[in-house]
Order: sequence, then C-alpha cells, then structure tokens
Amino acid sequence: MTRIEVGLLEAGRSWQRERLSRRGGSWRWIPFPATVAVLRHPDGVVLVDAGHAPRFFDATARFPERLYRVLVPADLAAGEAAVDQLAAAGIAAADVTTVVLTHLHGDHLGGLRDFPAARIVHSAAVDLHGTVPGRRAPAAHRREASSHGFLPALLPDDLGRRSVTAEDFRSVGTGLPGLPSGWDVAGDGSIVAVDLPGHGPGHLGVWLPATQGPPVLLVGDACWSRAALGGDLPPAPVLRMMADSDAYRATIGVLAALAEARPDVLIVPSHCATSVAAARAALAGR
Repeated sequence: MTRIEVGLLEAGRSWQRERLSRRGGSWRWIPFPATVAVLRHPDGVVLVDAGHAPRFFDATARFPERLYRVLVPADLAAGEAAVDQLAAAGIAAADVTTVVLTHLHGDHLGGLRDFPAARIVHSAAVDLHGTVPGRRAPAAHRREASSHGFLPALLPDDLGRRSVTAEDFRSVGTGLPGLPSGWDVAGDGSIVAVDLPGHGPGHLGVWLPATQGPPVLLVGDACWSRAALGGDLPPAPVLRMMADSDAYRATIGVLAALAEARPDVLIVPSHCATSVAAARAALAGR
C-alpha cells in the first residue's frame, strides 16, 4: 500500500460559545480551528477540506448570509488561507489534484476556489449541482442555505466539470470496527472516504491507513472534540440542529468504540485543537 505524508494546517478558525459545543460549558467564546489535511501522494497533493479563505467574508457581507457570520464568527489572519500556507511550503495551487469535502459548511469549503485544477470529491447525498455558483439566488433560497451553514458563492463556477461523488470510486474494506468499508479515492487504498452521517447531509470522513506515523482517521465534524467520544456531547437543543441527530449520536458511538478497539489510530476531529496538536506530534515522531 502506498504510504502518504500527512500534514495538518489551520486555515483560520470559527468561534462558538463553549456551552453550545459541550454540556456544562461556560459562555466564553472558544476557537474551532478550520483544519485542512494535506496528503502528499505520489500522484499529487490531496486536501481534505479547504478551510476559510478571504472570500468567506465577501460571501457573508450581506444579509441573509451575514447571519451565518453573526452566529458563528470567524477570523483569518494574512497568510493563513490554505493556498498561502501551501505556497510557503513549496506547494503550488496547481499541484493540488483533489479536494475531498467532508461536508458543505463554509469553514470547510471556503478555500475551494483557490485550487482550480483539483477534482472535488463529495458525497452523493449532497446536491452540489442544484446550485448555480455566481448566480444570485432568490432571498428565500439563500436564507435557507445559509441557515444550514452552506454558502453557494464559495463553490467554483466550473463545479459540474470537476466534481465527483465518493460513491463513484470502488468500494474497499478498511479493517476498522464499525466502519468496514469505504471508497478508494486514490485508487490504491491509501486514501479512503468513509460514511460518517449525522452532522450534515452526506458527511464523510477519510481513512489513511499508511502514513509517516500512525494510521489516521480524519472525522471532520462527525464530532467536535475527542472528549465527545467519552460522552461529552453538545446540549440537546444543539443536537436537534444536526442534519440527523440520531445518526450523529450513532456515529459518535461508532467512533468511541473504534477508539477503544484501535488505540493506535489517530482520530482527528476538524475543530479539536487538542486532537490536531496530538496528531501533529505523533506524525512528526515526537
């Protein structure tokens, strides 16, 4: 199996009240890093999610989209966009061959337009083609989309030509308890999209069995923190806002059981700074 090198970038961050992410939390604002995984494969660079980018702030400048930024504030320092961090590491935008989207929230697809040569992999359960990038949709449609964290203006204009569903790839076994199969994005078993339903429609994770360190399971927003696997879930009103709250709970149960059965696997939620830091250290051999 091809071994890939895995890096983790923080392309900006969103902010949320701690009490909305975990029961018993305070009302203080806590950061949710917009993590982008950089997978160096012999056939090119693959990203998992695209993080924030300056155009997120353009896309949320007016109402009703502005409500998204009011409810979930974000910030992005100069040079923090994924495309800028990659350039600093010697990786050109054209070197990115694939972007796998775990789901369609703005902090996961904000930088998508920065990688014009990449195919875009997403779940068949989401209808990206029902949107028309660049065309001003009716206010009611825009309000509905932004209320679910989706900003169609962040999608590239040539989406139809470049997108492919995960389910279009061949199905392969993973060897993971509770997640027995997935879709072979790289064609050699090294990058496997897996179904992690609940948080958003068609939510995906990515299984990386052979890295420069331990195996890695990128879980996006299937859970917001490693603590959730121990039962530290968001409060009930927030759970009810998930696309499918029952599936969300079930997915967290699967991940908790996997963490117990396979302690060698680095389970990395996108927004868990503790998990991201631990994964970086383990992948660096520290």
